[in-house]
Amino acid sequence: MASGYRPDIDGLRAVAVLAVIFYHVGLVWMPGGFVGVDVFFVISGYVITRGLMREASGGGIALSDFYARRIRRILPALVATLALTSLAAIWLLLPPQLEDYAGSAAASALSVANLYFWRASGYFDAAALYRPLLHTWSLSVEEQFYFVLPVSLLLAIRLRLRPLWLPFGLVALLSFGLSLYAGRYAPTANFYLLPTRAWELLVGALLTMMPSGAARPLPPFLRAIAGLAGLAGILAPSLLYTDATPFPGIGAVPPCLGAALLIRLGEQQGHRAAATRLLAAPPLVAVGLISYSAYLVHWPLIVLGRIALMRDFTTPETAAVIGATLVLATLSYRFIEQPFRRWHPHSPQTTGQARPRRLRPVFAAGMLATLAMAGLGWAGVTSGGLPGRFPDFRLRPVPGTETWNHRTCFLFADQTWQAWNPEACIRAGAGDGMVLLWGDSFAAHYVPGLMRHADKLPGRLVQYTAAGCQPTLGTASHVVPHCRAFNDNALALIRRLGIRDVVLAARWGAQRDHGVPERLRETVAQVSALGARVHVIGQSPEFPLDPAFLAYHQRQAPPETAGRWRPVDGLRLNDALRAVLPATMTFIDPAALLCADETCPYARGETFLYADTGHFSSAGAALAVERFLEAGLFAHPRSAAAIP
Repeated sequence: MASGYRPDIDGLRAVAVLAVIFYHVGLVWMPGGFVGVDVFFVISGYVITRGLMREASGGGIALSDFYARRIRRILPALVATLALTSLAAIWLLLPPQLEDYAGSAAASALSVANLYFWRASGYFDAAALYRPLLHTWSLSVEEQFYFVLPVSLLLAIRLRLRPLWLPFGLVALLSFGLSLYAGRYAPTANFYLLPTRAWELLVGALLTMMPSGAARPLPPFLRAIAGLAGLAGILAPSLLYTDATPFPGIGAVPPCLGAALLIRLGEQQGHRAAATRLLAAPPLVAVGLISYSAYLVHWPLIVLGRIALMRDFTTPETAAVIGATLVLATLSYRFIEQPFRRWHPHSPQTTGQARPRRLRPVFAAGMLATLAMAGLGWAGVTSGGLPGRFPDFRLRPVPGTETWNHRTCFLFADQTWQAWNPEACIRAGAGDGMVLLWGDSFAAHYVPGLMRHADKLPGRLVQYTAAGCQPTLGTASHVVPHCRAFNDNALALIRRLGIRDVVLAARWGAQRDHGVPERLRETVAQVSALGARVHVIGQSPEFPLDPAFLAYHQRQAPPETAGRWRPVDGLRLNDALRAVLPATMTFIDPAALLCADETCPYARGETFLYADTGHFSSAGAALAVERFLEAGLFAHPRSAAAIP
């Protein structure tokens, strides 16, 4: 087992944190950068277990010392980030947003952020990507692992379990199997919780427990090949995965094994592999040293920056956010991380029974900081988000989603297509035919409008919708594992009910998946082959913030601009969707029919047209469907597309 400082591990940390940052700022060429978190898990499992194994071989594991080191390593930068983020949140966030933020801050301080976001995050939580502390879920997973690992290792050593890696390997296999199961039946829990993530940390832990293999290092050629394979295991998913990739589970195996391979290569003495030398390059090492602080500060900067600007970043602003992240991380590393790491309240000669007494300042400071942040979070929640900051703000309910028939006609991620009820989901309409509305929540949000204009439909409305499931054959989703089967059943449904008109609608750009247009083309072809007319509704406008937030900040705006805002970039996807469809097919471009002068309406007077950042309210759906019908949504096939 190698000992001492490993610059290549810091370089690997740099690769991981840069992948995450590039993904979060929205760089289109790194749609799978979220795998950087999994690389961090492997590194953490390795580094922590290596230190514990070294202690065990030198006289025994001192749990008090271990937890004191973890407090000094993790808590100071985390508390500083929470404090500064909280100040910005109090200044920027409206009461409902601050109330949610306060709950997440308390959970982050108590190392249960993953549990908070697991319970609080859902499909209808449209503001999930505007939660400044969403990224702390991974820190809580690691911190929970740190509570379990040293005790488990100490117990295994005292019981003289041999080989030591065997029980930990079995736990890793159980965790991996649980992840595969939960990926199908409980995808949100699979993403957030330690039992389904533990195997990733244990991959790193097992590296320190298992034999290193042959005493002689690999030949240079094999070392080079192994290094390339390790880098490819991380970089290929970062560049090729999308939000639609089933993850974690099988999808997390390449980055985890790639990280493990690179770590193991770095253990070899003598001539290092090219990949190891690359990771040990000074620029990467420098970023790796500040990677913890960079991870902490990057997401609050992104979220609060977008909220402050009330729009997405431009390219120069994206570069500025990345630069600011590195600068703030450097300051945090120099003035917060390093001083607290060097702080030892007991003399190095102190051992035995005197050690816990001299560690009391560390635990007391950690407890005080944790309780202080948790207490502030509790105050924010119980006060309802400190509403006195904005005395003229009022939150009013926006009708719309209650017409979707949740869990009957609009299925959730934990439901299969068999839960769909055909009797309940054949809604109002005129004529003898049937109109199938097939798609995700961005199809379901048209239900109030379609029912409002039911007399203009060519048949009765059949609602067949599922959360997060785009209506394209072959769609994969780790969030909605049953999506593929749900879509496949749509073809059988069209045949069985003799459906003559099919409306496809979705949040087409939700998953950064460049294969959507081609899958749409193939789906349209298969539906058309069944004798049904297909009508495609493109991506509808989405806004950077909730309409209540926009309306509050426009409360003094003149009538000609109030209630309108620039949508987030993404409507150009409609051009790509239109391009793959036959020219005679009906294609509706919502932006072309609803927006003008680069802005779109989110409200009419006191009436919100949106229930959140993207879903239409009942009033918005009625307006949209009215415009779609005027544009020829159900018109007979013609020689040109039906949109202006």
